[in-house]
Amino acid sequence: MAKYLASEYCKEVVEDSFRIHGGYGYSKEYEIERLYREAPMLLIGEGTADIQRMIIGRRLLEEYKART
Repeated sequence: MAKYLASEYCKEVVEDSFRIHGGYGYSKEYEIERLYREAPMLLIGEGTADIQRMIIGRRLLEEYKART
């Protein structure tokens, strides 16, 4: 769960920062340009968000079944 949330929050923060920087966000002089390019790779590199959600759901269902 932590991996999924960290990846999602990272992408959200980078997108907000990119909007704040405006046109400067496209300039290679600023770190935000690199972060904006690399943030989506966190979601892909760690397994797609859909797969991570599926794994989380499966584990929650297993815990629920074990308790009932």
